[in-house]
Amino acid sequence: MLFTVMLLIACVLIAAAGAPLILRLIPPNPIYGVRTRRTLADTDAWFAVNAFGGKALAIAAGVSALLLMMYSGTLLRSAWLQVAALVVPIVVAVGATLYYERRRG
Repeated sequence: MLFTVMLLIACVLIAAAGAPLILRLIPPNPIYGVRTRRTLADTDAWFAVNAFGGKALAIAAGVSALLLMMYSGTLLRSAWLQVAALVVPIVVAVGATLYYERRRG
């Protein structure tokens, strides 16, 4: 149960990390956000791609949290499956963001 709670806290932190990106509060920088050649060169692209990425991360964190809460007492009792319930939606969100960045250009 404690492991599930730690993963749920991770979901909250991931969603919180996406919030400033959604709100377009983070200017181009070398540390935080989707840093590609195109987004670092074009401020409009930076804000559009990072807003999309922030939304994708928030949705992925919500999906992960729902999966963890719904199934923590059933099939997802295994720690590996719980980690997969967190990681897979995040990987999908990152992939969707990179796809969006490439299609936008």
